[in-house]
Amino acid sequence: MLNYFDHAATSPMSAKAIESYVRAAHDFPLNPSSIHTGGILAHKALEEARKKVSSILGIREDEVIFTSGATEAISMVFSSLLWQKNPGRVLISRVEHDAVKSFIPLLKEKGWDVVTLRAKKGFVNPEDVRNALNENTRLVSVMNVNNVNGAIEDIPAIASVIREYEKSIKHKILFFSDSVQALAKTDLDLDGSGVDAASFSAHKIKGPRGVGMLYLRNRNAIRPLAGAGGQEGGLRGGTENLASIISFASALEDAYEKREEKEERVRKLSERIKESILETGLELNSEGNVSPYIINISTPLPSEVFTRMLDDRGFAISSGSACSNNAKKGENIIEAMGYGNKRARSSVRISLSDETEEDEVDALIKAIKEITRGI
Repeated sequence: MLNYFDHAATSPMSAKAIESYVRAAHDFPLNPSSIHTGGILAHKALEEARKKVSSILGIREDEVIFTSGATEAISMVFSSLLWQKNPGRVLISRVEHDAVKSFIPLLKEKGWDVVTLRAKKGFVNPEDVRNALNENTRLVSVMNVNNVNGAIEDIPAIASVIREYEKSIKHKILFFSDSVQALAKTDLDLDGSGVDAASFSAHKIKGPRGVGMLYLRNRNAIRPLAGAGGQEGGLRGGTENLASIISFASALEDAYEKREEKEERVRKLSERIKESILETGLELNSEGNVSPYIINISTPLPSEVFTRMLDDRGFAISSGSACSNNAKKGENIIEAMGYGNKRARSSVRISLSDETEEDEVDALIKAIKEITRGI
């Protein structure tokens, strides 16, 4: 396998997650909604997985809604707005994932007032949120950890602004935070952060693809476009992907074991890379309070060229988020952070795992220096 530095896109499944998946697929092959013995056993296993996830994250079991991934969780929140007869205002940061930003044209078409919040260097200023709120605001969306440069938002401060403003109006404002890159990689406190909803994907923490979850503090806060079979409390119809859900719970348990020690180890590797980047004369786009797992830099070459040159040397990095690579090119996230077009078009992302080795980091640094010297 390549020297892999694209964990923000996906992390290969861990041995524990694979073992858990295979065992679950074998032991619980039947539909959890069936009322025969096999279905009852499957349903019990589903609820045990929910209990495990809720316990690890410090939330209630009824706040865990299993989905096919973060994109579906996001869609559940935003599509719920379409039920409202009187469109209001939605605040969305300019540096959100495409899964969130893709709803902007639809909401505008349906009459919603969509305000995009600036995010200098990736950070949304709580005062900008305060100034953009009005009595018609229905939802605020600010991601927890930016998937492009690792900026960690001050979610509690933003939540405090929203809750204070709510006192002057007669309705609740839903505060949603895409928290995919925060899961098991930051000191995530869903219960105390003030968010109403958050999205997660298993494959970012060495779990299987095609499964994730929506954290929802109040199940009455959203309404599904289609209830289908009534699974997940009527919010997400369809037969549950039980083996993947159980594997997700196993991967989450594994990820949280000695989490702080893992983060500190990754932080040291991250600092080594950043120091070498600055010594090489390249520009660092991950500044301030950022996740050690994500490093964004700008080089003298276009993003795709630099990425391919490293790939030729056996190193996998990213020229952007994997999802945005498949989408039509819109505003570059680094440019939206205020770094300028030239710097944005030459930016690449290096993302680490708690299993990244020192010799891999040293080899990457050496390769980057060799390419830079050859330009």
